[in-house]
Amino acid sequence: MKIASLDLGTNSLILVVAEWDGTTFTPLFEDVQVVRLGQDLAKRGSLHPKAKRRCLKELRNFSEKIDQFKVKNVLAAGTAALRNAGDGAKFVQEIEDQLGFRFKIISGDEEASLTFKAIQREFSDLAQQFIMIDIGGGSSELVVGDGDRILSKTSLEVGTVSFTERFIQHDPPTTEELHAASSSIAELMDHFSVSPSSSMAVGVAGTVTTLKAVDVEMDEYDPSAVHRSQLNKDDVVRLGNLFRSMPTKERMKLKGLPPKRADIIPMGATILETFMEELNLESIYVSDRGLRWGLLYDWIEKND
Repeated sequence: MKIASLDLGTNSLILVVAEWDGTTFTPLFEDVQVVRLGQDLAKRGSLHPKAKRRCLKELRNFSEKIDQFKVKNVLAAGTAALRNAGDGAKFVQEIEDQLGFRFKIISGDEEASLTFKAIQREFSDLAQQFIMIDIGGGSSELVVGDGDRILSKTSLEVGTVSFTERFIQHDPPTTEELHAASSSIAELMDHFSVSPSSSMAVGVAGTVTTLKAVDVEMDEYDPSAVHRSQLNKDDVVRLGNLFRSMPTKERMKLKGLPPKRADIIPMGATILETFMEELNLESIYVSDRGLRWGLLYDWIEKND
């Protein structure tokens, strides 16, 4: 059985087409397109017309790919940008009218639970309690749990796109700008309690996977080489310093860094570094399989 899953976030639109054989999902096709749906959202309160056009264009391309694989079941979820936009529900209806995809706008709580479901499956060998860090373009989810249950979870209004637009006015960003962002994150995390036994962590989504790709200087992104790898806190600090040492145009030349992420990756590194500092983490596992995979596993649990 073939199933497709679409994850429409503040920065990226992600598609996976996978085949379920009764016990395991095998990816047949995966693609990520940076559509920056959250462009200027904080200022406007609604979705930017150019962002909607970019999104619809890539959704049409994905629709053709889904048809090529003859997929009948398409799961689709929208996150922070659609949650926060005054016209988010209207745009979802526009997508359905034009392309037939029925996106569900999920809450931060649902996003945390579904993404954690993917991590539970993909890291089933982590017997002990662990923390999941999911850094998105408009929000970040932190979850503590183990292979059987979630113990605590929170969704913070901390994102690479939203925080870049909010705090950064210079290129490259100044130390003061990034420090202000880090201080804001630390204040928000006062509401998040973590058990002292939670010393193991898994990072998921584009910031973390990009940091790993740049760390090993990938010529072409290889999910299999990134998934289940590790990043040390020293690596994150070093990469953050590297990004902050050059303007966006220079950053775009770095191996492993998609050009469309070059403007937000300094903030991404700052967010991850702050989370690791606040949570007393010296290293994290890297997961290439986030919300889109959680949607797949959730559907199988309910329908298989």
